[in-house]
Amino acid sequence: SSVNNTYLSNHTLVEIGGFGFGNVGNPSAIVEYLTLNKLQNCAAAICKILDSHPDIDIEPLFQWKLKCLPLVVRWLENARSYLGNVNESTGTFQCRQLSALYKFVRGMPLLTVDGYRGKEMKEIESKSKKRKFDL
Repeated sequence: SSVNNTYLSNHTLVEIGGFGFGNVGNPSAIVEYLTLNKLQNCAAAICKILDSHPDIDIEPLFQWKLKCLPLVVRWLENARSYLGNVNESTGTFQCRQLSALYKFVRGMPLLTVDGYRGKEMKEIESKSKKRKFDL
């Protein structure tokens, strides 16, 4: 399933089973997701994405070039606060963040290099002054 499908999935179910029996007899993975659903809707979606997609596919975002990079960075920083609800260490999460950034740079090397060089060239041009010669 894709990240989008996970995000759009049902985050409102909190119990499956007979009336008054709770989640007794349900598989542990399902009980874990039902427990996540007790969080706010957005938090449940973030936790499920972190849990279900250890290697998030960044390639669909390439159509917007580097415009999505700040959004991905912000989403990952926001997701860090939910690590207590997911079975993932801080070190593993940091690797996930670096992997996502690496995929952006690797997927669009010309944009990132030109962006850096373009900034560097603008700084050089702003420092240099052209001389006027009297003819």
